[in-house]
Amino acid sequence: MPDSLGRSLYLSETDEAMIQSMDLEGRAVFLSLHRQEEMNERFAEDMKGFLKTLNERHCRIIADVSKHTLKAFEVREMNELIELLSLFAVRPDYGFEIEEINETAKRHTVVINASTMREEELRRLSNRQNILAMHNFYPRPETGLDEDQLKEKTEVLHSLGMKAAAFIPGTDPKRGPLKEGLPTLENHRYIPPYAALVDLVIHYDMDEVFIGDPKIDPEELARMDRFLGDGTIELPCQLLSGYESLYDRVFTCRIDSPSSLIRAAESREYIMTGNTIVKAEHTVPRVRGSVTMDNEAYLRYCGEVMITRKDFPEDVRVNVIGRVSSEYLSLLDLVRGGSQFVLRQK
Repeated sequence: MPDSLGRSLYLSETDEAMIQSMDLEGRAVFLSLHRQEEMNERFAEDMKGFLKTLNERHCRIIADVSKHTLKAFEVREMNELIELLSLFAVRPDYGFEIEEINETAKRHTVVINASTMREEELRRLSNRQNILAMHNFYPRPETGLDEDQLKEKTEVLHSLGMKAAAFIPGTDPKRGPLKEGLPTLENHRYIPPYAALVDLVIHYDMDEVFIGDPKIDPEELARMDRFLGDGTIELPCQLLSGYESLYDRVFTCRIDSPSSLIRAAESREYIMTGNTIVKAEHTVPRVRGSVTMDNEAYLRYCGEVMITRKDFPEDVRVNVIGRVSSEYLSLLDLVRGGSQFVLRQK
């Protein structure tokens, strides 16, 4: 589980007011020192000021660099650049040899491009404890990695003792010029950032996650920070009137929950107090994402709350009391036995 969520900022799309409004204290921040559209005659001077502001917020700055970067800042090699700009790490783009990466990693952290480096090149890296492998993000739709690519490459990295990082998209407005999001995985491009984060951590065992775009909705960020803090998965949903007491309660997915259902371990304890009786109502078909409660016709199961991970027919013994929001349905498959989750009002 990552300790915290990384951010991405860009000189031409970030101003002082935006930085001051962001929760950046101590976070890892990814940025580029060779975006073609930013490299004008004032680039080096403006970037030094930008980096100074981030360093004052104690950010761990990871900078994407090229040979053009070294020329722009009038240094000969990456170690000089790191020390000049007080960077935490550099991520060498095309043009740098393995020998240069190994030399830099003797003194500083180096972030390699995990998506494009071949396994034989990875094995030539000599100081792997100083190396983080970061997968690319992909601005153009249809070009992001597929699931098998990411899983296989990350497994190779872990087998070599390296940590892996990847990107999720932000929220609107996204980074230009395409403004189509900056995910590592193509299937994350148009889903909520929070759902993408949980997927990267649980399904892909990612060690670090960065938001590729500079903007993120505060509510999404709060969900992500909570998940990274204690592992609780928030399921945004809408419950019917009369069931609002279930919002924000911490449930545990029963260890023996089948793949088709999330069974809330504490539900009868929360609901059945005294002589509480759950009458039959809204006993409709249970589509994927339905929040249900067994009614009195289910006898000793009365009051049990479940969430459906597949479609079920209607059952007169089961009330449908709400539904997980459609854009967050992918989270259902990530709630495993023993996971804690909450129903959050959407």
